Amino acid sequence: MRQRLVLCLAVAFLLAAGLLLAATASAQEGIIHIVRRGDTVGNLAWRYGVSSRAIVQANRLRNPDLIYVGQRLLIPVPGGPVPTPTPCRCEEIVIFGPTRDMTITNPVTVTGLAAGFEQSIVVAVLDGSAAEIGRAYGSIVGEYGRQGAFTTSVTFSVPANTQPGRIQVWSVSPRDGAIEHLSSVQVVVQGLGLDPLLWQLAAGLSSRDYAGLATLMADPFSWWLYRGDTTVLTPTQALAQLRQVDVGPAAPLADFSVDARKLLAGRVALPSSVVHVVYSVGWGVEGKDEAFLLIGDVAGRARWSGILYVPQERVDYR
Repeated sequence: MRQRLVLCLAVAFLLAAGLLLAATASAQEGIIHIVRRGDTVGNLAWRYGVSSRAIVQANRLRNPDLIYVGQRLLIPVPGGPVPTPTPCRCEEIVIFGPTRDMTITNPVTVTGLAAGFEQSIVVAVLDGSAAEIGRAYGSIVGEYGRQGAFTTSVTFSVPANTQPGRIQVWSVSPRDGAIEHLSSVQVVVQGLGLDPLLWQLAAGLSSRDYAGLATLMADPFSWWLYRGDTTVLTPTQALAQLRQVDVGPAAPLADFSVDARKLLAGRVALPSSVVHVVYSVGWGVEGKDEAFLLIGDVAGRARWSGILYVPQERVDYR
């Protein structure tokens, strides 16, 4: 009986020793984490204080973004208790430039620090109505899953007039494409200066201020004849041509109440550089000819870039 008891104690000791060795070996290999909803390789790496690359290599993950709830992941942490992460009070995304209330021009360069899915972020420019007028995708320089620097250039559609706007930077969830983290800064978006140009153009035509009109013209200046040829002129040549047709009993008027593009729809294909069209009446010897004043985007500024002249006998859009 005594011999059996000694034998049982010996076996129990050996089993305990084996379990201890196994536990030690397991501790040396790392910690087993059961994936829960919301886990990603990046946040697990931050939680346990290891690199994302180490987790990927330890588990031979072909795609670090395809982990699933209930999956057992080996976290290669040397033996010891599971660390309790210290809550981070920092921002996931920080925008360094442009700074608040800075005036931006097209394109704008955005810099900062960020952490994002596959080291990528989205950068957008919003206008005064919060509509997106430009977007670009940026890359974060740094270790996978960690915060790093970014520099991204964004090309945007320049609004007609200067207005408040916003730069937004965000990262996207690898699970459902939703925005995970977002940062923004209020800026001033420099516009084309369309409204001031239109009023100066209308005043110059009504007063026949040719010198003033010359300052509004683009170089080159396009002179279109409705249902006819197009001539490319210098501002000096355009003013000479303008004097020849602006000989009516009254000065031409710019009619801002008419949708000029709608009148020309299906009749004239305007260049993409034309951002606005003004309908004008009172041209010619009898003041019965009409014209469409073409406003173009020239290096980010609104300029009078051409005229579409319509003799009275060719008017077919009214």
